[in-house]
Amino acid sequence: MNRITKAIVIALATGALLSGCATPPKTAVKKTYVSEGQSLVFGGVYLPDEKEVTITVNDDPVLKGRFSPFTPTQNLNGSYKKLQISAHCYFGTVLGSRGGKVGLIAGIVQSANNKSADKCDVSVNSKPAETLFF
Repeated sequence: MNRITKAIVIALATGALLSGCATPPKTAVKKTYVSEGQSLVFGGVYLPDEKEVTITVNDDPVLKGRFSPFTPTQNLNGSYKKLQISAHCYFGTVLGSRGGKVGLIAGIVQSANNKSADKCDVSVNSKPAETLFF
């Protein structure tokens, strides 16, 4: 093998190893809700490495937020075609994914309180609409 071939093989292997380190995103199952004659399809993506959640309406990113350290809740507000959209999110993995004693204790406490899911309760014009599970 010549030097160029070795360099290409090393670069490809390094890229494959590095891409394997990223945690894959979690995608919510889409749910449809009708409000004021409009059909709204809610969806979302959670990026665990960035601790960032994005809620979509009809595939448009409408709500976005990043979880602060040791804070599993997030309240998001926005609008979509003159409708007020809000979401209250609770992500148990924000605490449970931490290593060591903190992660272990957080996981036990959340399980005892039935709060280990990653979910967002979405409201339209201050009325509960759908719950998205990630």
